[in-house]
Amino acid sequence: MKESFQISQHEITRTQRATGNLIIYKNVSTVDEQSFLKHYHLPKDVFYFDELSPIAPRYEKIQNELLGETIIFVLANVLHIGEKSVIEHRLESHVFILGEEKLFWFIKGTESNLNQTVLEKHQKDIHSLQSVLIYAGLQAYTNFTKELNQQKNRIDQLNEQANQTTSNRILLAVTETERNLIMLEHTIYSQEDAFERLLKDKNFLEKLNNDLLVHDIKWYNRQVKKLVHVYRDLFDAVSSLFSAIVSNNLNKLMKFLSSLSLILAASGFIAELWGMNTGGLFFEHHAYGTHIMIFIAFVAGLAMYLFLKNKKFFDDD
Repeated sequence: MKESFQISQHEITRTQRATGNLIIYKNVSTVDEQSFLKHYHLPKDVFYFDELSPIAPRYEKIQNELLGETIIFVLANVLHIGEKSVIEHRLESHVFILGEEKLFWFIKGTESNLNQTVLEKHQKDIHSLQSVLIYAGLQAYTNFTKELNQQKNRIDQLNEQANQTTSNRILLAVTETERNLIMLEHTIYSQEDAFERLLKDKNFLEKLNNDLLVHDIKWYNRQVKKLVHVYRDLFDAVSSLFSAIVSNNLNKLMKFLSSLSLILAASGFIAELWGMNTGGLFFEHHAYGTHIMIFIAFVAGLAMYLFLKNKKFFDDD
């Protein structure tokens, strides 16, 4: 699907076919992408990493015979559909090809609405092709903030459940949350590097001509990066708590098994002595010899239990 818009200093208008200066391609095939690259004589690797969102964000500047001085910018975004699904299925890449007079915006995902949100939310603020790219970045950072807050809620839930259970289900949730935070962290860092390089482009900044937008994108980038650091630290604390609880439970189990082994060993020692095939054993010919030895073995086990209890072996503190 292809949409065409005309961006001017005063308004955004939808145009027919591809006559506008903003062309949005959505849900295009690999064949269509390669055909586009061939038509405009662009590098073959423009869409190479667009399916690998954590490393997809990038900035590249080239000279093109048809588009003039051209910026290739890849932006990462996170979708908020089926929030419980794996993060990789919700990360997406947007490829912007900005020439001197045209901006091509490629959106591969069918469920993405980033373009609609940007054009509707900032319709009165977009006055240049460069501002479309920056507003898309701001919206992406807003989506990352929302996603990180959802991960924070999951961390809080895990923290509450840590004192109740350490079942496999909870441990799997801990692993999935850590995986999500790692993916988000690497994606945000890749995006930061891409924007830093873009905002060093003097020609881009001159055409953008909006210092406030430059400040906003830098501020959002810093805040999202700080946020992911804070939540990673919070998760590390919760993860350490789970590890400590599991380790403590294992220690309790080993302590119980050790005490049980000592008690049984005391009773077993008596049974082993009277199990020897030698003469002269006490109660060897007594009518109730077996019962007496069972009682003595029980007393030996009880004595070991009282000894361990006196040494506070069963205390948790």
